[in-house]
Amino acid sequence: MNPYLFTLLTETSGTAAPSGTDPVRLIIEYVIYAAIIVVGILILLLLRRKTRLPRHGELRGKLAAFSEDLESFRKETESGSFTRLKFMKAMSKLVYRADRFIYVTDRMADKERDGEIGSVSVLLGQARTELAAYKFGTRGMQDSDGIGAAQAKVTESVSLFDRILARDAQLKAESTKK
Repeated sequence: MNPYLFTLLTETSGTAAPSGTDPVRLIIEYVIYAAIIVVGILILLLLRRKTRLPRHGELRGKLAAFSEDLESFRKETESGSFTRLKFMKAMSKLVYRADRFIYVTDRMADKERDGEIGSVSVLLGQARTELAAYKFGTRGMQDSDGIGAAQAKVTESVSLFDRILARDAQLKAESTKK
């Protein structure tokens, strides 16, 4: 290490700190610290809210809405009301929603160690594969069979989620009996 830098770092200043501190300055510092803590807590609460997994009923409703959106998209595609650009934009949005559902159901299956929710994730992955064929151009706009197959997979995942909800209700009833 450079001897000049070492002496500069170890040198103490000739002025000593005042023995008493100003109470107003001390109060201001504590208010600033409290404000920083409150802002940090608010950020943590927002992060928790944003990353919270949905409840089973909420997810079932979102999957049902996704299935209805796929059905209406298929009907619009068959009628030929989409331009190529609008079709690609809508398909990208549908693939993104499918990816999001796969991610959420996979996290739920890992967290709850539930194989049936994992099966829902697999079904949604198959539906995403059907939709991705349109996004990457291997299927044309006029061929709506893949959209119908994806919609059938999503409908099957909704019915599987209905069974999961029935199972949850049965387990809840059994736990309240005891």
